[in-house]
Amino acid sequence: MLQASLAGCKDGELWRRAVTIFVFMIAIIAFGVVAPSFGTLANIRAIELSSSVLLIASIGATFVILMGSIDLSIGAVASFCGMLVARLSPDLGLWSVPIGCLVGLVFGAINGLVYVYLRIPSILVTLGTATTISGAVLFISDGRSLSVSNSAVIDMAQGALANVVPNAVLISAVIYGAAVLVGDRTRFGRMTLAIGSDEQIAALMGVKVNTIKVQAFALSGLLAGLAGVLLAARLGSATVTMGSYMTLDTITAVVVGGTAITGGSGNVRLTIIGVLFITTFSAGMNILALPPYLQTIIQGIVILLAVLLNTHRASAEDVK
Repeated sequence: MLQASLAGCKDGELWRRAVTIFVFMIAIIAFGVVAPSFGTLANIRAIELSSSVLLIASIGATFVILMGSIDLSIGAVASFCGMLVARLSPDLGLWSVPIGCLVGLVFGAINGLVYVYLRIPSILVTLGTATTISGAVLFISDGRSLSVSNSAVIDMAQGALANVVPNAVLISAVIYGAAVLVGDRTRFGRMTLAIGSDEQIAALMGVKVNTIKVQAFALSGLLAGLAGVLLAARLGSATVTMGSYMTLDTITAVVVGGTAITGGSGNVRLTIIGVLFITTFSAGMNILALPPYLQTIIQGIVILLAVLLNTHRASAEDVK
């Protein structure tokens, strides 16, 4: 039964992917016609850099959503880890980067442990964690922005291989490739999908459901931390709210890419489609100088349409 459920996702995936790519291409053509500057090299480079950071955070969110859960702490974790690296890098240099990522992993593991063993819905656990971490960001920064002064840390995001491919893009590409392999070839990847399809059946088949859940949230925290580190390095400074946009954007990217918000359908391969859609659409709206409130309204509409397109089970109770 479980194998049939997983196999049944394939046709739906192809259809959703085709629809998303079609809309994506129409949007690119429309932006190119209305705003000729949209196709400039500088704008393409900006989209690449934005996509690299968002892709890393969205990969972690994908594994969580595949289980039918959700992580609302991604933005807060990214802000904290980016701020932590900005504070530590003058003394520790590149060593501050793994420390920032490790802190993100710890936050994610805490989310998973509380969610699993206290049996609190993930949406409430991660919302509470996000609020707590946001307060911690204010504490370690005294409410001020901090400059990233270490050149090695800055070069990690702002540098480029042979002055062509940005380092941040290379890092995200490597992580994406590894995540695809994990999702397709490992027990962890297959079991996240199995849990989202039917948690009880997965448990009866011997899947260590609680362990997989904790691991998925830990991975989400780790990649959110890395995304925050890269964002701070790319901007050359860290602010209290610099990662706040990631929470909504990662969920949007995952769902637009074709992964059902209720879990059990999709995979990490599809997420890059949603990421490119979101960053390209955002760049286009910025070039058209649309007011921020209007951009938020449009993004909300996109999320609703994506959920309608990709959700097979309508009940909100399926999001655990």
